[in-house]
Amino acid sequence: MKKYNKALIFSISAFSGILLFSSCSSSSKEYDAAEATSALIRRNESIVVFGHVGAMNILDNTGYKHIPKINTILGSVLSNWKKGLQIDQPIYYAMEAPFGHGATPETLYALINIKNRDSLASIISEMGYDLEKDGDISFHQEDEVTFGIRNKLFIIISKSGNYDGKAKIKEAFTFTEGDLSKGTANDIVEQSGDIVSGIDIARLLYTSNIELAKLPANKLEELQDLADNAYIKTVANFKNGEAVIESTNIFSEELKDKLFFKDKNGSTLVSKLGGGTPWMGIAMNLDLRKGEDFLSTYLPNAKQQLMSRLPNEAKFALLALGENPFSKLFSGQAGAIFNGNPKSALGMELEYNSFLGLGPKGDILQKMVDEQFGTFGTKQGDTYTMGTLHIKSNKQGISVSSGKENIGKLILPSYVKNFGEDSFSLFIAFEKMDVKSMELEDEAKVIEILQYITINANRDGTRIVIAAKNKQVNILKQATDFYAKQIMGKINSIGV
Repeated sequence: MKKYNKALIFSISAFSGILLFSSCSSSSKEYDAAEATSALIRRNESIVVFGHVGAMNILDNTGYKHIPKINTILGSVLSNWKKGLQIDQPIYYAMEAPFGHGATPETLYALINIKNRDSLASIISEMGYDLEKDGDISFHQEDEVTFGIRNKLFIIISKSGNYDGKAKIKEAFTFTEGDLSKGTANDIVEQSGDIVSGIDIARLLYTSNIELAKLPANKLEELQDLADNAYIKTVANFKNGEAVIESTNIFSEELKDKLFFKDKNGSTLVSKLGGGTPWMGIAMNLDLRKGEDFLSTYLPNAKQQLMSRLPNEAKFALLALGENPFSKLFSGQAGAIFNGNPKSALGMELEYNSFLGLGPKGDILQKMVDEQFGTFGTKQGDTYTMGTLHIKSNKQGISVSSGKENIGKLILPSYVKNFGEDSFSLFIAFEKMDVKSMELEDEAKVIEILQYITINANRDGTRIVIAAKNKQVNILKQATDFYAKQIMGKINSIGV
């Protein structure tokens, strides 16, 4: 009996020692996926984009369980993974810059909490993967993907090209051991939402091919101060009848003041867009002078790249205007509304009214209008007429309209807010369109279920609302049902 008592006392003492050591050691922190992501962001300064996805919540909102063939396949797979991973919780991600073609990150990390390590190892084994060991890390590399297990954390790494998966997964776990990020970065990681994304503006600048090293020391310091702790936070939520995507510019007021935003313009632009009941509209109010000054001062290489992509004729014309050529040609105001019958717009003459504001050197464009339409059109005052097409040109700007529905008061749909007042605004009333008559690709036909889309962007951020006609059912389920019906229709048509 004494033998067993000694063994019990030794076990308790050893266990107590382990707990004491764990509580006192800063190098053996066992974070969950959210905390590990926060630590990874802080340690790895190449990470520019990060956030999390509520994958299971999104899947549940699609209503896949009510589609027998999909639920049979997907349901069994998810049920299996749920034994090993906490996939009911958000899946966290982080992306390293630089970004390649198609915005592909240098490295993509996914971090997931482990529910049962033995079950997870069993699932991986059943998939035919053999796990290698390195200390307390179990890992496997398959081409460009490496995944690893340590304690309660599962990390997946995707990286293009040849790389050492063992070294990369060890580095990732090491990064997740440190202190958590502070301030905005950590707040974004903790932000709730179906999809959450954060972009670190300072890191984005430093990892982009914009040759900051060529800036004078004082300008580089100014840019660093402006970008310090600047982020764009985006949160997407899928609700009954709508999807709402909101981006917040977490910038200093000084940075916002230096950018091209020009909000709160009242009805100055809208008053130049004619009348009628439009089914689509787009409007911009930009401070081109501030935008050009910012590029010239802090990102001259980016401005050169922008100019190099223009046609030679436009490039030479702009170069002839000297500094800030865009703001000399254009005022920064531009917009268009589309009226008439949208159901027949593809087969008949489109009715619209557009406006392009001109800058102090805008007479160059006015002369081009005179040369283009002076021979063929009839002119009355400052307006040329060619059939139903009207082109008005004066110092304020150039207006082009076609059709009969462009007079009187402009009556916008009730869900359109701040159109023409924000720096950028757009709306499309799908409810007024005969979408079925359009020759759209199959994946685009889902707009048949939509009522409208609105986009508004200003100095504080961007808000996108995608609304379905049915307000009682989650918009993801409506989209899933639409595609499922489309697929089943094709299967039935070929007799499968």
